[in-house]
Amino acid sequence: MSALTHEVSQASSDVDWALFGQRYWDREPARLSARPPVGLDRLHALTVQSCAPFRAGTRFWVMPDVRFLAGDGWLRAPGTLLPDVTDRTLDDYLDRLDTDLPGQGHLLTVRQPLLLDYPLWSAVRDAIRGLWQAVGWPNLPVVAEVLIGDRFTQHAGAAEAPTHAALTWVLRGRMDVRLWDERRGPPPAAIADPDRDLDGVRTVSAGAGELLYWPGDQRHVDTFHEGCVALRLRIPTDRRLPFTELRDLLADLVHGRQGNDDTVPYFPFGPGSRVDDQGGVLPRLSALGDELRTVVDGGRLRRMLRVRWAALRSAAGLEPIPVPREGVPMTPRTRIRRSGEIVRMPDGPGHEVWAINGNVFALPGAASDRVFAALGDGEETTVAEACRAIGGADENVLALLDKLYRLRGIEVNEGPAR
Repeated sequence: MSALTHEVSQASSDVDWALFGQRYWDREPARLSARPPVGLDRLHALTVQSCAPFRAGTRFWVMPDVRFLAGDGWLRAPGTLLPDVTDRTLDDYLDRLDTDLPGQGHLLTVRQPLLLDYPLWSAVRDAIRGLWQAVGWPNLPVVAEVLIGDRFTQHAGAAEAPTHAALTWVLRGRMDVRLWDERRGPPPAAIADPDRDLDGVRTVSAGAGELLYWPGDQRHVDTFHEGCVALRLRIPTDRRLPFTELRDLLADLVHGRQGNDDTVPYFPFGPGSRVDDQGGVLPRLSALGDELRTVVDGGRLRRMLRVRWAALRSAAGLEPIPVPREGVPMTPRTRIRRSGEIVRMPDGPGHEVWAINGNVFALPGAASDRVFAALGDGEETTVAEACRAIGGADENVLALLDKLYRLRGIEVNEGPAR
């Protein structure tokens, strides 16, 4: 097998994202020594939680999304082959699969599980924040996947045109990835025979404590060796993807202006009917074009895009986001401190958008400055001091502080740890 020629050696287990951005981002694959942002035990618990609803059968259009592959296909109703609370550790689960599927390879994929666990979501966000500071913040959501494979080769990345770059932390075991440039065309033998050396196809192996990266123009085939566990982030890079997102947003806005009418229009056809008659095809399409022009020229689309960007920026691209936590009682003597990044963005005359952990709300501009100053930069203050600094009715300030707490923008020294 041909070896990956570019690797990064580091004294620290953390990634130097600035160096990574200069040398490898959007240029070529790389393998790095890197500390995974999550631990195996916590990841196993998250996987069990994600899989629980799927033990009764496949669910569609929900997140997290769970898929179990064994042998030659995707099992629509994996049932007891998914982990559950009786599997106390990942090793327990893998040992049970060895008994249930003797001699058979398998792959469990859990897509977007981080929304169920804020600490893990936050840890992954913190791990990649430095990357975005080096290369720019993503304008579309990043897809997070947990991969648990054993003697299994996954060809999905070879069969589909690449649209995402990938960061893959290996937490356990070992995996091989075959990569080739999309512009060269997919060599069929790379799909059919993962052990065959081919011109233009490179193979890289990574074990626990290593991170693999490849740009968005690479097709790939993953081979998971015994008991391999990985966390993968798929980062949108195809230039067509933002236009698809914008198209869907425009369609929703036009649909709303038309009263959300879901009926399918039928047009007359035959003698005496013409496409340009009133109620015919041409007037209907012209009216649709007028609606679209109104939406594009209006302020609502611009505001939605601003709000959307602020939310995505504060989540570092990791969407969907965890739900807000429960509030806790606050008294004037309760000590608080700002603990989360607050992304601020102008929102028309006299107002600002605040985004915290992917959640967005608006504040008057003058009050926004006072609130931000009162919260400080991580130092403790009391609720009474914050109320005096912010001004206004105490009940309004308390409601705002409660919102900030529930969105994890501030912490208090009272109430349960979260």
